[in-house]
This record gives sequence, C-alpha cells and structure tokens, in this order.
Amino acid sequence: MAIIVEDSIREPKGNPLGEINAQFHRFYQVEKAKAVTSINDGEVMLICRIDSRLIVKAGSEVKEYVINDERYQNLKAMSHATLAVYYQLRHSVDETTRCQVKKWVSQIRQQAPLGLGKEVADVTTKLLERISHSNVLPHSAMSMYQQELESIYAKLMTEAVNDELDNLVSNLERICDETDYPSSNIFMIVFGGHQPRYKALALQIFKKWFAGKEQHISNREHHVRYCEAGETLEDAEDLVATAMVDRELAKSTMGYSEALNKDVLSAVAEKAIEEYWFNNHLR
Repeated sequence: MAIIVEDSIREPKGNPLGEINAQFHRFYQVEKAKAVTSINDGEVMLICRIDSRLIVKAGSEVKEYVINDERYQNLKAMSHATLAVYYQLRHSVDETTRCQVKKWVSQIRQQAPLGLGKEVADVTTKLLERISHSNVLPHSAMSMYQQELESIYAKLMTEAVNDELDNLVSNLERICDETDYPSSNIFMIVFGGHQPRYKALALQIFKKWFAGKEQHISNREHHVRYCEAGETLEDAEDLVATAMVDRELAKSTMGYSEALNKDVLSAVAEKAIEEYWFNNHLR
C-alpha cells in the first residue's frame, strides 16, 4: 500500500477553523507567487551550489561557473579507489582479483596530484603483498591498510577543501564584480546531494563570505539556504520565495523577522522536549 503525505491545509475538517486555515494558505500562495515573480524580475540574485557548478540567476540571465575541476575530482576519486579495493578484495583474493587491483594501483600512481597518487598506490601495493598467499582477506591486513590510509585521507580531504575554498571564493568575488547586487539582495542556495559533507562545506563558505561583507551586518542565516531535495532552479526559487514570505510575515505579525525560522522553532522544541522529559520523569 502506498503511503503519501496527507493534506492538512483544511484541517481541522468539519470545523470553521479548517476553512480559515485554508484561506490563510490561499493568501500565502499568492504572496509566494509575488516573491517568485520578484526573483524572476531580477530583484534578487540567486547563487546556487549544485553538483560541480555554481549556477547564478539574475532575472532572466543564468550563468554557470565550474567549481570542482579535474584536480578536485581526482582527489575525491582517489579516496573512493581505496574503497573499491576493499570491496574487490572482500569478495575474492584470487589471482584474477589481485591482478585487477594491481592494474588499479598502476593507474592511481599516474594520477595527479602525483604525490598523493603515489602514496595511495604504495600502501595498496603493501596490502597486496600481505595477502599474496591468502585465500581470504585477513582482518589484520585490512586493519593495517586502514591505519596506513588515515594520514593519506587527511591529506586528500585537506587538498579537496582548499581546492573548493579557492575556486568557490574566487568565483563569488568574480560574480559580485560582474553584477551590481548588494549582499542584502543575494541568496545563496546549496543543493543537497548523495554526499552531504561536501554540501556542508559550501554552506560554511557561503556564511563566511557573508560575514566578511561590511554592508551585511545581520541576518546572514536568512541569505544562505540548504535545499535538501532540490534538483532545479525552480526548487531554489521556491525555497527563497518561502524564506522571503516567512520573514515578512513573521516581522509583520510577531514583531520578529526570524520568528518563523526553522532554527528558532528547533530551539523552542528543544526546550519543550527537555521540560517534558523532566516533568514526566523520563530517562
């Protein structure tokens, strides 16, 4: 049986409050449509971190900037190569399998950055030597391989972070030089992906970039958004439109522009949970 999310717009059903609730949502959608129109008219600029690119939307103009070049992809693939070695040898350590891994080692050794490629190749060669007379992959051999890889992983990650930092920040500066938007009219959106740790890095860089703007002294969190299931520019537009409408609604009705912010609600929820556990003597 398929389970789908139920529509709560008209809740509580059979109650006048349900119709009032539905009317609120109709008003809300009208305001969101206005916000989307303002985005498409170029009143704000969207900078989206998606796959290996920055996609910049300023009105009808859309530009792409490559962030993760071949060097970055090599760094990531090198770490994945060691995982491929593990899976390959876990299933079999026969001569055919070892020959396949030896071929990979030879290929890794020739990849840039050559220093790190050589290190990965060297420790993998040692692993092959340790299991040359085994019929299975010994735990001790794999444990030693893991220990030898720790410092290499650290180098790979550091290089990848520095590569991302340099390319992302330089392109942000280039984008701002080419456009005429104050930071208050810029929204940065990080799209979710299969590796959230890489997306977390982009979020940190975006927030740090805003922190360095003298004219942008507050509300930096409002301008940097995470679009977890986003796949298109329309998803980014919808996310930013929601943020714009929520901010105005909260400011007008609650006197505090961040009152509808998810982080604020999380803080309230955290306090309520602690009190509930305490009051009900839960462990």
